[in-house]
Amino acid sequence: MKNPLQPLTSLVRFLWSITAVLVAGGAVLRAVYTVQGSVCFKADSAPSPSVDGSPLYRDTVTAYPEVVQVCIPEPTIGDRLLGILESAPSAFAYAGTFLLLMLLLEKAAKEGIHTVDTAQRLTRFGVYLLIALPVTTLVEAVARTVLLLDSVTLDLDPMVFVSEWHLPAWAVVTGLGMLSLGAIMRTSASMREELEGTV
Repeated sequence: MKNPLQPLTSLVRFLWSITAVLVAGGAVLRAVYTVQGSVCFKADSAPSPSVDGSPLYRDTVTAYPEVVQVCIPEPTIGDRLLGILESAPSAFAYAGTFLLLMLLLEKAAKEGIHTVDTAQRLTRFGVYLLIALPVTTLVEAVARTVLLLDSVTLDLDPMVFVSEWHLPAWAVVTGLGMLSLGAIMRTSASMREELEGTV
């Protein structure tokens, strides 16, 4: 029997493979660089150089305002940990997204689309999108803000993390859609079971 979810299943499997390799390789390279080298991060809230010549950044910090990048050449252990947290979580979250979607499609192709189990997996996928991606980007924003506050000499409002938080709106909308679709499929699966029981 032909898989009704093709070619989507193959595409997601391919994307998952590529993402897994890139995330694993990127995480290793990022960890090695962060542990051994400078801690660099991009911050939308990084102030531009002062026009009157007074330094806005600490002596050991180098800022590149034209690309909104700040580097800490002599980071502490805490800075290194924050350097990893300011970019790594979302990469793993996206990899998890592809993995869950791939498993969802493969199970649905094997067991059937209109089943209670498929509806439950769809609901779990929606919950994952609603929680995992927004939370990981929030963690990154907070880590980036702490690094920025520790790099500048002037007093910045800690709430600048709001401008650093790039909320993935698509994940919220898609997650809500998956929850609704899961509820519809659960109702459809229940009706199908009732009809099969009466035949």
